[in-house]
Amino acid sequence: MALEQILHDNPVIGTLFGEAGLEEFCAGPTRFSFVANQPLSRLDHVFSRLAEAPTLPLLNVDSVAGLTANADGLDYLKGVGVPGIVSTHSQAVARAAGMGMLAVQKVFVTDRSNLKRAAATVKASHAHFVQLMPWPVVPFVDRDFLEQLGPFIVAGFVRTEDDIRRAFDRGALAVSTSQSELWDFTL
Repeated sequence: MALEQILHDNPVIGTLFGEAGLEEFCAGPTRFSFVANQPLSRLDHVFSRLAEAPTLPLLNVDSVAGLTANADGLDYLKGVGVPGIVSTHSQAVARAAGMGMLAVQKVFVTDRSNLKRAAATVKASHAHFVQLMPWPVVPFVDRDFLEQLGPFIVAGFVRTEDDIRRAFDRGALAVSTSQSELWDFTL
């Protein structure tokens, strides 16, 4: 099944922070997920377990202490079963995409002055998707900028079903949240 269809059917991306709750996470409804704040020494165990679950997990490489997302680091990740990454670093995203991994470029919008730079970063990274943060800022961002990003996911402070609906009204492909009560939301 194509990733876009998975996200259409399950538009909320579950986020697992740390290893606590891994078993409940694996049993949850989310079919596409982000994984963050994992110890480098436990990545093989966590991704081995996630491989048994019906979810496609991507690792936020920026949140793994001791990991460098250079060619060796990405080779290691592929070797332990990490199918893709999320990062603010466009070079890491471009490198991962070039290695056949799914790559998500994380973009923080802090004010209007960084929008042009953010759009250029996304273009240079060759990301499959963009994770736009934080959600409460997105309604104030021009639609032209959002269209330049290509397929985007909103994250950060997504707390209610109304947040999810409003994100889709702004053109989001999906939302990501650690709020497990939102993971089974459907359109």
